[in-house]
Amino acid sequence: MNPHGDGKPEAKDPDQVLRLLELELAQSRAKREGAGSPYRGFRMASFIFLFAVVLGALFAFYYVFLSGGLDEFRSRGAAHPSATPAAHAP
Repeated sequence: MNPHGDGKPEAKDPDQVLRLLELELAQSRAKREGAGSPYRGFRMASFIFLFAVVLGALFAFYYVFLSGGLDEFRSRGAAHPSATPAAHAP
């Protein structure tokens, strides 16, 4: 019996109820797959940004430690002797 009186017929056969439930679940699954994820573009942009950051870190590591960039930086900061003589106090 349908106590709510909403006009929906009750299925008396449990197999029929099971088939209707499977049909409804299959339809909702198809609808979800068709819609896709609303954050798919954001997720893809996040992965691209992460890849760019990792690539930049690898490039910086290569430049600083493997190609001599650190030695070049240290040589720029070192004191170079000047060509003018130092003034001595009398």
